[in-house]
Amino acid sequence: MRKVSITPEAVRLVERTAAWFETEQGPGFVPVIMWVASSTADPRMVPHLGLGFERREAVDRSRIMQCEGEDVEIFQYAPDELFQPEGRKHVDVRSDALVIVDTPAGP
Repeated sequence: MRKVSITPEAVRLVERTAAWFETEQGPGFVPVIMWVASSTADPRMVPHLGLGFERREAVDRSRIMQCEGEDVEIFQYAPDELFQPEGRKHVDVRSDALVIVDTPAGP
């Protein structure tokens, strides 16, 4: 499995939220980006990316994300199919929300 990329702006958003979470719950947790479906009974509902936290020792380390080619201690539990084809999509921020966007084609 290829690591999913996250932009520096998205990392900053996650880190701000993680800092708040740590003041509320204490240390020992890592951020996890996941696919959230708020109400499957509503046919107009659109799933979105959400941010949760998991104990550092329980997280699936193979799901670590990369920012500018370096591993960051943010993990993603969204379905791999959302990031297909491999390497073409990444996590970014739009209107203070995490989103999946297409990576522009190279020259």
